[in-house]
Amino acid sequence: MQFFKENPDSRNPAFNTELGIYSENIGLDNITMSWGHDEYMYLVAKRNNTTLPPAGLFIIRFHSFYAMHRRGAYTFLMNDEDKEMLKWLQVFNKYDLYSKSKVKINQEEVKPYYLSLIKKYFAEKLKW
Repeated sequence: MQFFKENPDSRNPAFNTELGIYSENIGLDNITMSWGHDEYMYLVAKRNNTTLPPAGLFIIRFHSFYAMHRRGAYTFLMNDEDKEMLKWLQVFNKYDLYSKSKVKINQEEVKPYYLSLIKKYFAEKLKW
């Protein structure tokens, strides 16, 4: 809180409730998230009309939103679709951060597989 005390919003009653400026079950598509690599890649995928399923886009966008998927915070903002997508994110977490193997992967050996996935889900030329 020490870094926010100078922000005038910290004294605005509308921003200092559990819901803040949002309404209950508004859906995560309708809230503003902080900018980071997750949001950037999500927007790149959307802009390029990816064929990834909605769960894949949800995972890209929210996989670092640990307060939500590890501690259950902000669930009051989630709609039914978000709650369904969260199940897929929790499955993905087993393969994300802190689940890395110490086994060295031969990148050239696996490269064709990953390039085929990129080709399957993304346009040949991306708009960044």
